[in-house]
This record gives sequence, C-alpha cells and structure tokens, in this order.
Amino acid sequence: MSDTPKKIVEQAYDHVAEWYLCWVENQRSPRERYTNKALENAPASPHILELGCGSGIPITRMLLDRGAQVVANDISTKQLEMARVRCPEATLIQGDMAALSFEPQSFDSVISFYTIFHLPRAEQKGMLSNICSWLKPGGMFVCNLATVDEEEIHGEFLGHGMFWSSYDVENSKAMVRDVGFELIEAEVLEAGDGQLEESDPDYGVKFLWLAARKGISK
Repeated sequence: MSDTPKKIVEQAYDHVAEWYLCWVENQRSPRERYTNKALENAPASPHILELGCGSGIPITRMLLDRGAQVVANDISTKQLEMARVRCPEATLIQGDMAALSFEPQSFDSVISFYTIFHLPRAEQKGMLSNICSWLKPGGMFVCNLATVDEEEIHGEFLGHGMFWSSYDVENSKAMVRDVGFELIEAEVLEAGDGQLEESDPDYGVKFLWLAARKGISK
C-alpha cells in the first residue's frame, strides 16, 4: 500500500534525493565525529555496516577512504543509485533495514544516522537487537535518534509526506541498554548547532546522539 509508513519514507527520499545530497554536504552535523568513534574502536580494515547510507555522502565515502569494507543499506532506490556512482567499492543493499539478515558477529561496527526514527517505534527495539547480534563482541554502534515521545508523526518534508516515530530520550537510552549495549556516550544536540535558518527542515530539531559498545560476553 502506498500509504504505509515505510512506503511514505521510501517515496519521499526518492523524490528529494538530489536536494538531500546538496543538503548533507553543507549541513553541520556530529555524523563525522561519531563515525570517528566507531573507526577508532575498530581494527584495521574493519567490516562496517551502514544503515541509511543515502547517496553515500558523507559517511559511506568517509568509511571507504579510511580503509573500511562497507555494507550499506538504504530504503530509497534513487539514493542507492547515487551511492553506486560515488561509492562503487561498497556493497549496497536496497530495502527495509528491518528485513535485513546477516550472520551473528559479522561486523566490527554499525553506523546508522537519521534512519531508525523512520521505523515504527514498535520495530525499533527489534532493530537494535538485530544490530547488537550482527556486531562482534566489543564492537561499536553509533547512531542518532529522535527525542520526542510520539508513536506516529506524519509530516511534510520538502513538499512530500514523511513518517517518523520515536520514544523520549530516557526510554530510547533504556532500549539501547536492554538489547545488550553499554552506553559510552549520549548527548542531546540541536541540529546545526542551533544555527539553522527557519527554512531548514531540521530547524529547531534536537537529536539524541549515541555511541554504544556491545558487551564482550554477548
């Protein structure tokens, strides 16, 4: 059905792909800083999974340039077409990240920015549990989550319908811990350091940024 949350997200990102690439290239974000946390915790030539890679800019390209072997996923076909041009070395998988399947302990790190809050929140804990299972013991997971307690947010993104879903900050952190992660860092930051223009889609929006490590015994 065209009005399901995931179809809404897929169609929106297909339509705004070119604009979104320009936006992320010019947007101030902690993405790179958190990616560095994952890389610093990983071995040489790490095997890294990126969920929500978009066009591959900036993070997929950054990971490849730092010597990582990257498996990257996005729900948007158009975004992945752009990623294939910019990041041909990566293994790219299109589709719903909640439907992905990998062997346990396949990755040294998992990275997911601006992505998990597009899943219905009833699926988010299961997604985090999968991520934890795919990580090697001691592996790092870095992500950002939304900060509002809303089961369904149907809004507009650049003229297209969009869907978000989220728990509040404390429940999100508890969810990450519950699936087997140790929280290394957690901070709530306003997008663009609070310097965005009112016309920016992220104007006034706060995100919860997390770095978490899988327990050695998991």
